[in-house]
Amino acid sequence: MEIVDINPKQRPGLLTALCILTFIGSGFGVLKNILGMIMSPLQNLLDPEFFENALDNVHDEYARKFVEQAVAMGQKALQHIFEISLTQFILYAASLTGAILMFQLKKTGFYIYSAAQVLLLFVAPVFIGFNLFVNIGILFGSIFTILFIALYAINLNKMN
Repeated sequence: MEIVDINPKQRPGLLTALCILTFIGSGFGVLKNILGMIMSPLQNLLDPEFFENALDNVHDEYARKFVEQAVAMGQKALQHIFEISLTQFILYAASLTGAILMFQLKKTGFYIYSAAQVLLLFVAPVFIGFNLFVNIGILFGSIFTILFIALYAINLNKMN
């Protein structure tokens, strides 16, 4: 005789809200990075003087260093646009997969989501290197990453 559970596990409201937010965020991440991979060949159409001209009108020493760092980062990002987009596409797809599994109350989704989100923080440093802009991005990105992982962790006991 088979035992049938007449009261299946209910998904908590917080978990539902988090999953919906993750569906939106990771879904846009997947689409944005598909577009990035498609558009990556267009980087060759950009005139290198565009970046050099950015410094012409900057006369303050500190502002010039700031702009130089931004220009260097922009050039590195453009050189690696396909690799960055591909890596982020894979990680956002993993994040989306994790959210779908958590929506189905499967614990495995939490671990997939968490790993993908932590790895996403380090995509820019791997391809661009550490600098002020990348460090600020990691700082602000880690706030949301930690918050979402902690909120998902609260619901771990409701998952199989």
